[in-house]
Amino acid sequence: MIKSGLDKLRIEYVSDFPMSRFTWLRVGGNANYAIYPSSIQQLTNLISFLSKMGYPWIVLGEGSNTIILDEGIEKAVIITKKMKAIEIKDSGEIVAEAGANMGTIMNRSVRKGFAGFEFAAGIPGTIGGGVFMNAGANDSEVKDVIKKVWLFIDGKEEVVSRRELNFEYRKSNLAEGAVVMKVLIKLDRGDRKLSEKKVKDYLDKRNKTQPIKMSNTGSIFKNPDSIAAGKLIEELGLKGYEIGGAQISELHGNFIVNRGSAKASEVLKLIDVAKENAYKLRGIILEPEVRILG
Repeated sequence: MIKSGLDKLRIEYVSDFPMSRFTWLRVGGNANYAIYPSSIQQLTNLISFLSKMGYPWIVLGEGSNTIILDEGIEKAVIITKKMKAIEIKDSGEIVAEAGANMGTIMNRSVRKGFAGFEFAAGIPGTIGGGVFMNAGANDSEVKDVIKKVWLFIDGKEEVVSRRELNFEYRKSNLAEGAVVMKVLIKLDRGDRKLSEKKVKDYLDKRNKTQPIKMSNTGSIFKNPDSIAAGKLIEELGLKGYEIGGAQISELHGNFIVNRGSAKASEVLKLIDVAKENAYKLRGIILEPEVRILG
């Protein structure tokens, strides 16, 4: 029934899809379906269909901040990365579909002479995911540039302002079941050469301090108030600590890397080791930044 419905909707999909091929960490079991809408219309039609059928679903962008359990995920995984239209207006307003890559938005805005999105240099993932988790780096966050977000929720479209989303650190407070369709970003005119230098500096720093050449899922933990998570984990002596094919990065304590054969269960054990040591030895509660699904 689901397959025939997807065929009628003419949306690309793969059944029994190994999520280890999709997530940046390259771990995780199979999803019942991986579905790739290529437009907002396809996205809303798909969600309406799955909801009507009572079939569970979840939305992902590029799988950058996500860990799928080894047992897999018994849902339809809606992958938005083909919804990547970006329109940059002379006013500095940028309308981008949920699946637009944050790095692409950053590069195109800099080339057009607009400043304010340089902070996204090197941040993995889509703008939809960036809104969902209020992604940030280099002392700025998505909330600083977002003006409006178009959502699909309970079968209807809704437009919300930045203020209505009540952004917090690595959190957007989106309503349960709300799906980002597109966003409005507002940037100011800037100095292209200065912006390009900022981007280069940010990328150079990231290249030197983060394990970008190894499969990873970005920052594992949110930074506690008192100390950066990576510094804390380093002070606990856990950099380089391994379980099976998973390792706390030797380069940055807040990254877990896949050394080639890691399982999700091994990654989760490393997360638990870091949490237990942080609380036992420093009295600090580490809160995961990554989504753990399955």
